[in-house]
Amino acid sequence: MFELNTNLKRTFEETAKAMRLRLQQKPSVDALRFMVADKGIGSFKMCQKLDCRGLSNIAQKGKIVGVDGSTNNAGGPFPYLFTLQQALAKACSSKEEDVVMTDAVSPLIMKDVITEEEYRDFIKRNLAELEVKAALEALDKFNPRVVLLDGSLVRYKIESAPMWETLKNRALAQDAVLVGVVEGISTNIISSCLKDVLNLGGFPASDWEILFGLLQVGEILEIVPGLFKEGFRTFFMRSSHDPKPIGIDLLEEQKEYLAEVSNLIFTLTPQDGRGIPLWLDIIDKNVRITDAVMEGLLNAYLGEDYAEFLKPKRERRQM
Repeated sequence: MFELNTNLKRTFEETAKAMRLRLQQKPSVDALRFMVADKGIGSFKMCQKLDCRGLSNIAQKGKIVGVDGSTNNAGGPFPYLFTLQQALAKACSSKEEDVVMTDAVSPLIMKDVITEEEYRDFIKRNLAELEVKAALEALDKFNPRVVLLDGSLVRYKIESAPMWETLKNRALAQDAVLVGVVEGISTNIISSCLKDVLNLGGFPASDWEILFGLLQVGEILEIVPGLFKEGFRTFFMRSSHDPKPIGIDLLEEQKEYLAEVSNLIFTLTPQDGRGIPLWLDIIDKNVRITDAVMEGLLNAYLGEDYAEFLKPKRERRQM
């Protein structure tokens, strides 16, 4: 056991050293900003906080709506499980009821027998469809000016293609601006463009890593059209004191609203928060399906005896 602890310690020390070295190899802020501009990746721009008049001007054109979804599973190993999903569309400053879409699925009641991997893919697509349905109903019910969707717009185009086209066309017809707010940036387009001038130990860098601490509070990096996410305009943004940026997607057809959207998001985001518009955080809290809810449903509809049958051994640990 002592030998194992020694090996673990050595591994952690080596990993920590490699992490520090990688961070030390990252070019300075000024150097990175020059590289981004020199390679024609995008342009840096500052946002402005909207005053009451600016917010009022947006409100006169329609409401601000946020859309988010949640998924949770209960039961045991595949296929002995069921999945509950929910999507919520909520309008700012509205007395009208929220739009709520729910669905419950299980491998055991699906028409065709599928594998666990196929089920996971289905669940992803199903949640995207629920969120698009909620957004579509919100367009009819609230007639919004701006619709903030949690995640990249590309996700809906990929995972719910037919319904996405309906949502896109409806939004364009109503002049409602669709905005994808990406919390966890996973792309690496910037490091791909800078691969000849970056030296980060061989591993490609994610865009969040390159942009960490690079942007000033209230600053965006607008990516040049066509660099990635075809059919969309994308920019990265630091909307709070948190040095890790967020990503924003707009429809190519709505590119003229980029400044309006960036100013709005900057205004709706708490300066000491994690960089996400407060309205989306509120919706996330409301739409989330808790483990307690899932366990209660499982016991109520399956019975405690069968629920015990499905309970993993790890949940029975005494020590």
